[in-house]
Amino acid sequence: MLASSTTQLPKDDDAWAFEMKWDGMRTLITVVSGRVEATSRQGNDATARFPELAEVGAALGHHDAVLDAEVVTLDTAGRPSFERLQPRMQAATRAAVQRGIETTPVVAMLFDVLWLDGHSTLSLPYAERRRLLDRLRLAGRAFQTPPAAYGNGTSAYDAAARFGFEGVVMKRLDSPYLPGRRTDAWRKLKIAQGQELVVGGWLPGKAGLSGRLGSLLVGYYDDVGTLHYAGRVGSGITASARETLERRVAVLARATSPFAGVPRLPDPHWVTPSLVVEVAFHEWTSAGVLRAPRYKGLRIDKEAREVVREITPRSD
Repeated sequence: MLASSTTQLPKDDDAWAFEMKWDGMRTLITVVSGRVEATSRQGNDATARFPELAEVGAALGHHDAVLDAEVVTLDTAGRPSFERLQPRMQAATRAAVQRGIETTPVVAMLFDVLWLDGHSTLSLPYAERRRLLDRLRLAGRAFQTPPAAYGNGTSAYDAAARFGFEGVVMKRLDSPYLPGRRTDAWRKLKIAQGQELVVGGWLPGKAGLSGRLGSLLVGYYDDVGTLHYAGRVGSGITASARETLERRVAVLARATSPFAGVPRLPDPHWVTPSLVVEVAFHEWTSAGVLRAPRYKGLRIDKEAREVVREITPRSD
């Protein structure tokens, strides 16, 4: 179930629960007879990538469950960092996974239960599902059940801003769980500017980066499936990220632009629009492009066709 973007808190906030917005990888955690399997939003098996999550099975004891979660890494201040999560999301070998466990441990933030002890809970209202989740008392080194606040959305939003979170997620107390649906019963209100964007091409760098990837050409889809150009992103691309991106775009090369319209660019290299990246930025300009964008990482857990222009968060 996916949240719709909004620019304001609900006026009837006593009908809503408020959770922190975790900047990580959406993951379903299935536990049967103590055995744990992790599945990404795209339906890919992520169990071997995050072996720490096996601890959830032991914590559940005799219970079997399907849990909805966001897998995150935390910085030194205890805030989720999508940039720190990048090597864990992309670890492709056992050695890389082991290095990640030692240097960048993950934590699964559990926020919903979709199936419990042989029974689907999808049709239950959010408030009841949340009570079931809280009764499981799931908390450990690699997993937590963060609190949800009922009503008083302003306090939740202010707390998210004060502690440096990305925003808040609001869920109607009476809403069932609708798998794969983006509905108004779940809403997200961001504090900082940032969103996912689709890579449609790249530009070569200058000087020491001559001939290499210097910046990404990114865009977003509209309701009818047209890809719109949103600008170029070069800041924030580290040496290791550049190598990864170069490998990815090499196999996606195409002769023509995938964008509906694009300004004149110096030596553009076009690609099939299937890569999704996370980008932070200052604002959208009146021309519909990003101002001061900064690359944060690849979103291997997101489908390109799902990427749309999100609503700008409130400024107060």
